[in-house]
Amino acid sequence: MKNLLKATRLKRGYSQLTLAKLTNIAPTDISRIENGWLRPYAGWRKRLAEALCVGEAELFPEEGQHE
Repeated sequence: MKNLLKATRLKRGYSQLTLAKLTNIAPTDISRIENGWLRPYAGWRKRLAEALCVGEAELFPEEGQHE
């Protein structure tokens, strides 16, 4: 699954660890989401979007097409 999580995270200057602390999602899970190995749960998408100050559809454009 293509997503813009890594690009958006780097644009904000956040490390995976910082984002993990902000969202209460394990850094390993953030890495797996960024690499397309793990599909994020709806709650995770919301927390990630809020922490990065963007909309969910901006981070996960393909998800918005299926829901």
